Amino acid sequence: MLEIVGGIIFWIGFAGIAHTYIFYPLSLLLFAGRAHKPPEEPSEWPKISILVPAYNEELTIAAKIENCLAVDYPADKLEVMVGSDCSSDRTVEIVKANPDPRVRLTEMEQRTGKTGVLNRLVTEARGDILFFTDANTFIDKTAVRKLVRHFVDPSVGAACSRMDMIPPAGVAEVQGEDFYRRYEIFLKQLESNFGGTTGAFGGFYALRRELFRPYSHDGSLDDVVTLLHVVEQGKRVLFEPTALSYEETGASLREEFRRRIRLGMGNFQTLVKMIHMVHPRFGATAYAFFSHKVLRWLSPFFLLMILLGSLLLFGIPFYRVVFWLQILGYGAALLTGLLNELHLRLPGFILAYHFTIMNVALLLGIFAWFRGRRQVIWERTERNPSAKGI
Repeated sequence: MLEIVGGIIFWIGFAGIAHTYIFYPLSLLLFAGRAHKPPEEPSEWPKISILVPAYNEELTIAAKIENCLAVDYPADKLEVMVGSDCSSDRTVEIVKANPDPRVRLTEMEQRTGKTGVLNRLVTEARGDILFFTDANTFIDKTAVRKLVRHFVDPSVGAACSRMDMIPPAGVAEVQGEDFYRRYEIFLKQLESNFGGTTGAFGGFYALRRELFRPYSHDGSLDDVVTLLHVVEQGKRVLFEPTALSYEETGASLREEFRRRIRLGMGNFQTLVKMIHMVHPRFGATAYAFFSHKVLRWLSPFFLLMILLGSLLLFGIPFYRVVFWLQILGYGAALLTGLLNELHLRLPGFILAYHFTIMNVALLLGIFAWFRGRRQVIWERTERNPSAKGI
């Protein structure tokens, strides 16, 4: 009986991990079509609104505004809207000091979090195409045009950019985060070709104004929910790898760990809210959402199931080997973390450490969600303003 139970636990966990990290990418490689050829530029460019929610962004907000104003787009069709969520630093003062009439400031009367700020900005926006971007994300000069041209096709409801991560100067310990983002870029490109992109890099993406649905203040991930709503309304979501944006990683693994816990809370809230999107009527998006999001968010439980199953079946040589391989892997990750605290590096183990710590943070975030905690009012991840020259 123990062997049956242990085998079921082990192989369910193994199947979940293997599918989301191995079989799903392979299936996309096999069945995804060629990349969509970018359409011709429109005869008349639509009005656009770049929406920037901000809370205590005095170190980056001036550079962010200048970055948005410098994009290659008709000046009379562009507005930059900054929404301050009751900032207590010089953010509002800096925005007001910008003399360009295309810059508009909205000040919230009380803190509502990022989603509350965006809901307000959308109601005041004048553009037909809305761009959602973070204050610490910087946009390549040509990125706006490259995304807007996709909206010539009436079946396209949203377009997402590629985001490259920039480790802070002299900080090597967060390179695992950069590798993870590159892996995500690879998957999003394949998903876009397959017809099922399920999430944007939240720092910069575009949406038809009429498709926007107000965010609820429940802690769910705004970028994932927004794009799933687009699919619900019968429109497509595309990923444009040549539309570049840049964001600096956190200054330390500890900061990235805290951010991952917050994401874990948002992940599970999004799962509960949008689980209906795995229904086959949503086609490729249902497959992508289940494989890339749902199973990924459940990965900590799958890993625990593999560990428990191999422990229950320890007397069988195969499972005994698997058990010790897990112990060695987690031990290497723990050693890497301990040495990191001493400012020592084990470069060969940084990916194992990143994978482990990502799943630990996700698990802690899920437990926080079960305890009733919701991340509605955002907390900033401290970053250096060195990306402002991009």
